[in-house]
Amino acid sequence: MGWVSSGDDRDSTIGELAELVAPFDALYASLWTQQHLPADILELCRLRLAQLHQCSVELQRHEIKMSAEKYQRLAFWGEDSVFSQAERACLAFTEVYAMDVQALTDQHADAVKMHFGDAGLVLLVEALGILDGMTRLSLLWQLTANAEQPNAPGQLL
Repeated sequence: MGWVSSGDDRDSTIGELAELVAPFDALYASLWTQQHLPADILELCRLRLAQLHQCSVELQRHEIKMSAEKYQRLAFWGEDSVFSQAERACLAFTEVYAMDVQALTDQHADAVKMHFGDAGLVLLVEALGILDGMTRLSLLWQLTANAEQPNAPGQLL
């Protein structure tokens, strides 16, 4: 339980704002079913945000099933050949976005567009707003990780 609400996880905390639950759930679910950017790349970006913000509760969650190898090597995505050029472009964009949105360059955008076009870039920007916001809210709400469930591998920065 955090100082903001009596909930101890994301669903129960958001659930205290009943009028927001259905619209938020629909928006969040749409991220994982849209056609512009693969869901596995969004999951990598979501987890990288959690790593950068040191948010254990978000590292524990899994939106889609992925290989343990990518989870374990995510902190080293820039130098690990297990990540494709498309994944690297999105992860590079994600890292800059997490630290300073205004530092994003045309080169960051062009690298994403090379793989996913304008629609993919727009989707990534919108998704990062939601994913980064949820990670920061998990920290603000002081949500705690489940001690009985291991964190996702590769939580090193």
